[in-house]
Parts: sequence; structure tokens; C-alpha cells
Amino acid sequence: MPYEFRFPDIGEGITEGELLAWKVAEGEMVAADQTLAEMETDKAVVEMPSPRAGRVVKLHAAEGDIVKVGDVLVTLEESEEPATVVATDRP
Repeated sequence: MPYEFRFPDIGEGITEGELLAWKVAEGEMVAADQTLAEMETDKAVVEMPSPRAGRVVKLHAAEGDIVKVGDVLVTLEESEEPATVVATDRP
């Protein structure tokens, strides 16, 4: 099921931010808490972490765009399997 991640209200009266850089691409699998993008507000540069694991279906803004709080940043197709780390050390 698609999940729309919106630019959250990060407080301090921030109403919008500039999308500085995407850290993911459409079609890429992401883990929960993985950085999706860097946003610049009038107060700071902040990283936008993914709220859940899944596949990036669509990026809804271009680098340099001004995004308002509540605007959709990314559509994710939620992963049914949690992301796992495979150990490569073998005895």
C-alpha cells in the first residue's frame, strides 16, 4: 500500500523549506530512519528520515524547490519484510 511522506511540522514556526538534495532515487529500497532528503529552513539544514521501510515510488519535488509543511515529499511502497543486515564474517 502506498504511503505518502509529507514535509513535517518541525516546530519553531517553520512553514516551508528548500529541498537541498535527495539522498535516494525512485525505485530504491530504503530502511526506516534512512535519510531521504536534506532540507534547509530559515533556521537550519535538517535531514528528513524515512518513517518506514519500503521502495521509493515517486519523488514529488526537485532539488531547489520550496516545499511547504504538509506537502508530499515522497511516495513509498511499504515493505512487507523488515530490512535485515546480513553478516559477511565467516569462521
